[in-house]
Amino acid sequence: MVSSETPVMLPKDQMALHGLIWGFAMLPDQRIQNLTMESDLDQVLAQPDSIVWLHFNARIGQAKNWIHRCERLQEPLRQFLLETDERKRIERVGESYVGVLSDIRYDFGFDPDEIATLRFYLDQGCLISTRQQPSSAADQLHVEICQGRYFDSTVKLLLYLFESQITKLTATISQIRSRLDAIEDQVLAGQTRGQHIQLGMIRRQTVRLHHHFAPEHRMLLRLCRRSPAWCEESDRLILQEVAEEFRELVGDMIETLERAKLLQEELAARVAEETGSNLYILSLFTALLLPPSLIAGIFGMNIAGLPGLQDENAFLWVMMSMGAVSLSVLLILYLKRLL
Repeated sequence: MVSSETPVMLPKDQMALHGLIWGFAMLPDQRIQNLTMESDLDQVLAQPDSIVWLHFNARIGQAKNWIHRCERLQEPLRQFLLETDERKRIERVGESYVGVLSDIRYDFGFDPDEIATLRFYLDQGCLISTRQQPSSAADQLHVEICQGRYFDSTVKLLLYLFESQITKLTATISQIRSRLDAIEDQVLAGQTRGQHIQLGMIRRQTVRLHHHFAPEHRMLLRLCRRSPAWCEESDRLILQEVAEEFRELVGDMIETLERAKLLQEELAARVAEETGSNLYILSLFTALLLPPSLIAGIFGMNIAGLPGLQDENAFLWVMMSMGAVSLSVLLILYLKRLL
């Protein structure tokens, strides 16, 4: 739903300086009000029928001070929003919820180390979120609101954060699959140099993405089963759709991980086959050259009594005998079907 009045996008640094990164109030008449730390946030939160989203930088002292004195939050909830524990979870506290989500950072570059966490408090009238590092999901929600998108419930605000994650992760998994396609083509073409390093990196990255985001699917399922009484039926349907999308995304991660594992095993088998073939050829050359080497070694001894020292044709006879022995070995290998 689009508001008839689009909020003005304030400079991010101006707001983040005071700890409140973004703040919006969805008013009953579908107007969207920008909020700053200079606003009376407690009064805004007390307004009936308004939907409020406050997004704080938990590292800023002014943000910490406001959260510590926020009357809407009980003391354990205030502490929760300012903690740094990254364990992913959603917990119900009375008729409200608190949780910790994985959130891909705004400058994500296909590196699992660039995954941050987003903590939130959710009730019927407000969504309060905090973060320690920049994230893309909250920024994308901010852009949507600044473009005039109106959210008529806090559940929709929260679900949009999940949808942003799904969009970003889908693109990331697509990049991984493209890299796997390229590696598979190289392996089938017989190129086996360096792919094992790339496959190892892809497996580690996919495992870490799965580790960060697979719990969120279970969290969404738990939220579906224990949705609050104030959650509308339309929000429950959206919640189920998002949970299904997350299930498919987790399935894609597992499938990609299995594909990378199979490719790694195929590459290892081809490398082993190539190594075995090289060793076989080396063994054949060793078998062919061993008798001539033995003859050359015997006649190369610098001792008295060696035959042919006075014969002008001795060198020719020795070379012919070495060639004959090599041909005999070659014939034996052929008859043994070792060639």
